[in-house]
Amino acid sequence: MTIVAQVVATGVLLGLIYTLAGLGMSLSLGVLGVLNLTHGMAVLGGSIAAYELYHRWQLSPIVTAVVVMPVFGIVGWLLYKVIVQRAQAISPEAGLLALFGVMVMAQAATAQFWSGDIRSLVADYSNARVAIGGVAVPSDYVVTAASALLLLAVVYLGLRFSMPGRAVRALAQHPDAARILGVHVTRYSALVFALSMSLAAAAGSLLSTLFPFSVATQIIWLTYAFIVVLVGGTGGVLAALAGGLTLGIGQAAFNQLLPLTWVSVVVYGLLLAAMVARGGGLAAGKERAL
Repeated sequence: MTIVAQVVATGVLLGLIYTLAGLGMSLSLGVLGVLNLTHGMAVLGGSIAAYELYHRWQLSPIVTAVVVMPVFGIVGWLLYKVIVQRAQAISPEAGLLALFGVMVMAQAATAQFWSGDIRSLVADYSNARVAIGGVAVPSDYVVTAASALLLLAVVYLGLRFSMPGRAVRALAQHPDAARILGVHVTRYSALVFALSMSLAAAAGSLLSTLFPFSVATQIIWLTYAFIVVLVGGTGGVLAALAGGLTLGIGQAAFNQLLPLTWVSVVVYGLLLAAMVARGGGLAAGKERAL
């Protein structure tokens, strides 16, 4: 029972973090119908920012998560207005190709200026354990999950009870009806894309203390975001939470049952199986209310 409790506790904490990492993808796909292939680069960008700010000014990754959100929000806004909106006007395929090009260019530029070396970050709250219900879990998992949960709560409340949140929900349900009701569709579409990028960067900053990262790991976080969307569906915090918790608990269980080198193989295999089972890949993801 101790091992089971350890797996569940670790899996839930990981799941909260994965929820934050996948929420941006869920929003952009569920509200805008845009598969953001630069999502993994935004997560990596948050990790790089956390690493640099910690080693230069001893800034906590938690603080960095807040700092990078407006920065990547602006980047996301510009990316949508300059590239995504124009490409999507041609066709969804053109939008996908444009984002793929941006992803490749951003990855190459990051490798050039920051190198492809694997980095890791040990924060002040790392290297300790916290007892939760009689189970000892790493302190950095607890701190990171608590920070992710706070951000998720803020986003959920904003979407449910604020006027911009209601506009986004209307946009997700029916863009034409939302336009008739006075919602500035273009403005709020850019806002959703900016929010998705800022959430991804915040997740990357928080994740920097848990896993080593390099330029190549952006593909891992892009894949994990896909899994969150496939399992939970698109469009909202609760949907992402279902996918994130499933991924977190599943990974924690695989870590106990399988050699470490096989965990990624199984996770990617489940991604492939989920896409085949849905019969339409990500486009067939179940939509849920925001």
